[in-house]
Amino acid sequence: MRRRALLDGGIAAVALGGAGLLSGSLTAAFGRDGIAPAAAPGTTGAAPQSAAPAVGVPAAQVPVGGSATVKDPTSGDAVYIVQPSAGKYAGLSSVCTHSGCAVNPPKDGQLYCPCHGSKFDAATGAVINGPATKPLPTYAVTKNGEQLELGPQQGA
Repeated sequence: MRRRALLDGGIAAVALGGAGLLSGSLTAAFGRDGIAPAAAPGTTGAAPQSAAPAVGVPAAQVPVGGSATVKDPTSGDAVYIVQPSAGKYAGLSSVCTHSGCAVNPPKDGQLYCPCHGSKFDAATGAVINGPATKPLPTYAVTKNGEQLELGPQQGA
């Protein structure tokens, strides 16, 4: 009877451990929004190999200290367009550099990763506290009239 209880307990522990690993793996894989960006109206959805489709938002949708979310046309990952100070814009990847989880949108000047607690500066993407050791990738953002356009990833 004791051996059976020990065996059942061991099986249960292995099953729970496996479920935890599976859950972490699924969070890393599906916690990021893997949906490719939608094609612009009137297009076939296939971008020419030499140029990615322009991605942007109206500048009015990005208040000082706030953000708007767009999709990286190359990876499909979310990118936060932020305005840390009046007239200054930047793009920050939503993918945590620690384990690839999706970081929350900027709040109180920081981006927070719910998987392991890393915090990043919402103006620069710099690590405030780990376990992440690398900053979030940044993107160029240009203002074209009243539209903010996402440029290429910097340093890539």
